[in-house]
Amino acid sequence: MKTLFVIILVIVSILGCAQKKEVPIGVTFQYETIFREGGRGDNWCLTWAAYNSQLTNMCDGNWLGLYHGEPLEFIGRGMYRHLNESGADGGDSLVPEFHNRVYRIIGNHDDFVIEDIPDYPEFPSRIWSWFGYGIISVDGNIYSALSKTRRHHFSGPFRGIKLLKSSDDGKAWGPVNRDGEVLSMDPARARGKAREWDEVTPGEMFFFEEEGITREEITAWPFGWVDFVQEGRDHSASEDNYVYIYSPEGAYAHKLLLARVPKNELGKRDSWEYFVSYGKNNQPEWSSDLSQRGYVYEFPETNDAGDYFGWYSWLPSVVWNEGLGLYIMVNGGTYGGRSGDFSASDNDYFNTWMHNQTGSLGFWYSEKPYGPWHNFFYTEYWVADHPDELTYQPKLSPKWISEDGKEMVLVWSDAMRDEEGRSHTVNYTWNQMLITIETE
Repeated sequence: MKTLFVIILVIVSILGCAQKKEVPIGVTFQYETIFREGGRGDNWCLTWAAYNSQLTNMCDGNWLGLYHGEPLEFIGRGMYRHLNESGADGGDSLVPEFHNRVYRIIGNHDDFVIEDIPDYPEFPSRIWSWFGYGIISVDGNIYSALSKTRRHHFSGPFRGIKLLKSSDDGKAWGPVNRDGEVLSMDPARARGKAREWDEVTPGEMFFFEEEGITREEITAWPFGWVDFVQEGRDHSASEDNYVYIYSPEGAYAHKLLLARVPKNELGKRDSWEYFVSYGKNNQPEWSSDLSQRGYVYEFPETNDAGDYFGWYSWLPSVVWNEGLGLYIMVNGGTYGGRSGDFSASDNDYFNTWMHNQTGSLGFWYSEKPYGPWHNFFYTEYWVADHPDELTYQPKLSPKWISEDGKEMVLVWSDAMRDEEGRSHTVNYTWNQMLITIETE
């Protein structure tokens, strides 16, 4: 009998060890793997599409340096000019950068090619001020969320989002109204040539200036810029058939919002629910009333020195890590305003400038896409390989993850200045490196 009891204890012990999940405790940055690719651009929200490629948003740039397949030369101040095959000036017309563009990435982290998606609508800078952040592939459908600025250039807070949809791997796109219908497009508009793409009406805006909060004298709105939780290839790793979407609270960006919707009703606004709070056993409570929204997590509002982060902070990148059996979040804050004092005033918090010093960087994990979230790395100032870097908008690739889950690819943006002091020049492109998730 005693022997049987010992055997049972051993079996229970073995099963307990086998079921124990490794917990992240830190991050190692593999600096020797830093790689930069392509022309100008930033932000780089990613999704893993049905045909095994990744799609990425890019803001304020032209990653391939092309316009309708023709090569361009960057001449400064967000403008390009045409080049002919010999490299000489090909004409007098100038081409602006894109405020938003989507590209396809084919291959592995150490050997990939970039392809344009030529039929994605054109959003040239200084004309139609739409910026692309959240993008997701679900059951063969691609959704791209565009944020509308207050002015015809980068400016905050964002007023809301327009939701675009493609059901043919990016060949045709149309805005989704709140009933889930893809609006029909005339040929000119479908090519992105018609000014109607700039339309800001409740009929075309999926979120638009709703339930705002005023900070001193400026009102900001929830879900004005968003990112989707990435759950494997074409959303195939989802266990509950919901799509989750995160967004910073516009007036207090360190407070993180969360919404969800059944994946087959993503385009139906009335089907969305908003996180209110954690209830018993950390189960989330939801409401269909946006005004009842709560916060799933609160990041630092300031650093230890009391410097405030601005509105352009804390948009998370959340991916499912199959090897670890966990969701991993990377996020960071940017210090607000030009004054250098980094105050909480409107002049600083809502300033378009966010890069007087490099941003913060942190990592979190959760067993569920909705949290609760546990921090396992954070630094108030993060640089990669040069002390003058001004890093921001960290992302994680949802595809480039090792089988055991411990190796991932970090992607980030950098507003580093050149020798003449011009920002967004050196390293203002796709930046990536391998990272190792340390566990115990």
